[in-house]
Amino acid sequence: MAYEVEPGRFFNIPLKKSSDIDLVKPMETFIKNTFDKTDEDLMKHVREFSTLRRNAVTKPLDKSITSLNSLYQYYDQLTAVSKKVPFREANGAHVSFPWKDSLQKAKFLSSTPKLSIVDGEFERLCVLYNIGALMSQIGSEANLQTDDGLKIAAKYFQESAGIFTYIKDRIMSVAGTESLTADLAPEVLNAYRCIMVAQAQECFFDKASSDANMQKKKEMLAKVAMQASYLYTEAAKAFGQTESNESLNYCQTACNAKKDMFECQAQLYQARAANEGKQFGESIARYRIIEPILKSLSKSSADFLPNFNARKLLTIAVSEKEAAEKDNNFIYNDVIPKSSSLIPISKAAIAKAKPFNENEKLSAKFTDMFASLVPLTVHNALESYEARRKELVERQIERIREQNTLVNGVMSSLNLPAALEDISGSEVPASILEKSRTVVAKGGSAPIDQLLQELPEALARNQELLTESVRILNEEQASDAELREKFGEKWRRKPSAELTSPLRQEAAKYQTIIENAQKADAIIRGKYEENKEGITLLCLPEPQLKNAVPSASPVAALKDHEVVRELRQLCEQVETLKVEREVMETEIKTAQCDLTDKFIQVLAEEGVLNEENISPGELDRIYQPLISQVSESIDRQESIMANVQRASEQFAVLKQQGGGITSREDVLKKMAAGFDRYQELSAHLQEGNKFYGDLTELLLKLQGKCSDLVFARKTEKEELLKDLQQNILSSSSSAAPTEVPAYQREQAVYAQVKKPPARPPQPQQAPATPAQPTPVAASAPEPPKPAPRKSPAPAPPVSAAAPTGQPPAPGQFPSHQQPPYGGYPSAQPPQQAYSPYPPGGYGSSQGGVPYPAYPGYPQQPGAAPYPTQTPPSGYAPPPQGYSPYPPQQPGYPGYPQQYGQQPPYYYPPPQQ
Repeated sequence: MAYEVEPGRFFNIPLKKSSDIDLVKPMETFIKNTFDKTDEDLMKHVREFSTLRRNAVTKPLDKSITSLNSLYQYYDQLTAVSKKVPFREANGAHVSFPWKDSLQKAKFLSSTPKLSIVDGEFERLCVLYNIGALMSQIGSEANLQTDDGLKIAAKYFQESAGIFTYIKDRIMSVAGTESLTADLAPEVLNAYRCIMVAQAQECFFDKASSDANMQKKKEMLAKVAMQASYLYTEAAKAFGQTESNESLNYCQTACNAKKDMFECQAQLYQARAANEGKQFGESIARYRIIEPILKSLSKSSADFLPNFNARKLLTIAVSEKEAAEKDNNFIYNDVIPKSSSLIPISKAAIAKAKPFNENEKLSAKFTDMFASLVPLTVHNALESYEARRKELVERQIERIREQNTLVNGVMSSLNLPAALEDISGSEVPASILEKSRTVVAKGGSAPIDQLLQELPEALARNQELLTESVRILNEEQASDAELREKFGEKWRRKPSAELTSPLRQEAAKYQTIIENAQKADAIIRGKYEENKEGITLLCLPEPQLKNAVPSASPVAALKDHEVVRELRQLCEQVETLKVEREVMETEIKTAQCDLTDKFIQVLAEEGVLNEENISPGELDRIYQPLISQVSESIDRQESIMANVQRASEQFAVLKQQGGGITSREDVLKKMAAGFDRYQELSAHLQEGNKFYGDLTELLLKLQGKCSDLVFARKTEKEELLKDLQQNILSSSSSAAPTEVPAYQREQAVYAQVKKPPARPPQPQQAPATPAQPTPVAASAPEPPKPAPRKSPAPAPPVSAAAPTGQPPAPGQFPSHQQPPYGGYPSAQPPQQAYSPYPPGGYGSSQGGVPYPAYPGYPQQPGAAPYPTQTPPSGYAPPPQGYSPYPPQQPGYPGYPQQYGQQPPYYYPPPQQ
């Protein structure tokens, strides 16, 4: 007779909980600073992503596919956006993700233990944890009475096991060992993996045992059950390696019970198979193994195996054993072997943890909200490529301009082509007039003077921006160092020096750029001063320009000379060379190649992107033909300029034979050189003005990054200070209430040494109502003074270096000690010794912190204040020998009936 085991109650992994956080501002800032995008559609997607997180991780989720899809959508979006907007402390969106421990309950005066890390990978693993946990819950809620329900449960259990394996292999590199919450410990995650695989194997056994065809294959059923028993054994061992926890301990016990249950199932089916094979000795031996285990389970399995009827199975096993023994005794007489000599039952491993593929999308219909943004890896590769391209372009343009400057210098020194046009010796050369008209049309020297005046202002503005960025980083680092020194090991966050290192490196780079720009400004100003005379002459009207150029003797006979014709042709070749270079420079500047698609393809195919292996080849393909043209132009220039110098020397000899014109040529040379410098300075100053404008935008972005980092660190600091304060309050409140405080014990000893005078008997009075703290008006009548009593002689004054065992004299205060809960609200230290008690004692309104006037506490203006030795609660105890009770006076309200008895001593919570 076959016994079909009903599925037992499965273990559900609890979900982690998180709190709502601000994702919008850090993401918008990073996208603006990094990608330079601020369009409304993109910002709308940022807000939608924040809402997606809120619905997925902060709101309660039921055990349904809808809730699982909600987690799927947020996980896929988080995985996609993290490649474009990384959530990290340095060079990323600074967001701290808080996650509570799912295995720990809230403690007194403190919240549930949690872990907050500024790392998107930590957020992803925690969301993945909840996906695996919800899979375990949905699998447990499936209809396990049907084959489809068992398939669904086994599917979710195996996927959940793969997820917890994936998290276990990565959580240590993200969160470390010291700060891990209990549910993220590798031992716990491994236990979750083991029990998920075991429960999946149990589903397969339930399905197989309910199949009529499989009932005929009892040896196979025994193997499946033995594998389930083995997996539950491994799960129990895994739970035994975790830290003690109520739910984990329960699960370990349940795993041990299920291990025994499936061992019984395996032995039962193997015994039946042996019985069918006429191996009655083995069959009886296996029945005898089952019997004691089932007896034990029948007593203790009710809480762990609610759907398993151990007594019923025991009855069936005993009945089958007796029938086998009867047949064996009367017919077969088969030898009954010892249980230790039986061949172990083989295991059929059907359930396995399904490996989690991080590159696959979990949601069926995934749409990337941030498709307009390329992955940050691709973005960085494009920036590196663009930097290489700009460097190459600037290097080639610099080659062209250097050669043009060399040509212009040689031609100006030779007064060409003006010397060829000045053959008559009386008129201003046409080339000089054309240069003059060009300069006048551009505004003369006024634009240059204005730009030279604006450059220092732009330089100073950029220097101020950079200085301010460094200043706020220094202030944040100083604050962090002060708190780290104050709290020591309790101040557990990354030091500012490590966190701000990339920003400081960027600031140092900009500082070097500013210094180089300052040197370039000085060079430009020097060149302008050297050529100011020639530029000023070119700015003159034509009549004044003619008068400014000295006249010379005519040399008209040289107009058709062979040397003059050759020199004129060479000058035309020089002008052609310069025009060709203008075209080359334009082509080099405008040549572009978008490598976005190529980089994305390489990243998708290889998983990594090495920009250094791709960019040089692409740059050579685009720019090598243009670079060859520049090199060929430089080679032609050498030949042309050599011929120009030779022909110019011959022309000079011919002119000397016709008469001296030195002064005229000097003026014309200055004007020609001034024109060349004017063109050069105009271009450089415009580039400098644009350079400072672009640098201002970069420095504003740097300042924004620094401000965002400091703001995030400030928020993190406040939260950490809050947690430290809660821990201090929790430890203070959890102290044993029956323990007598040290200051009371010291007071009792002091009271024995300084015996007070005897007190007369006091009449019985009704208990007085405690007075509320009320300010005493200036015109209020003075309360009745208590009867005088003989007091011990006052102790001598105690200095700051006096032993702590000596009570201070009235009016003397020990040095100020900072309370353990974080200091005073004001940054300025008190001018007088700090005392948390008002000068007038309890209930006084004369300064200090207002305290309620408890029964038995005087409100005397002259009462001695308490010292400031701080007890664990943060407030000072009374000095040794000080009695908080009023002088002996019959009828004093609230006075205790028995001397030495003290009213309740209440410490109000410290005020931040």
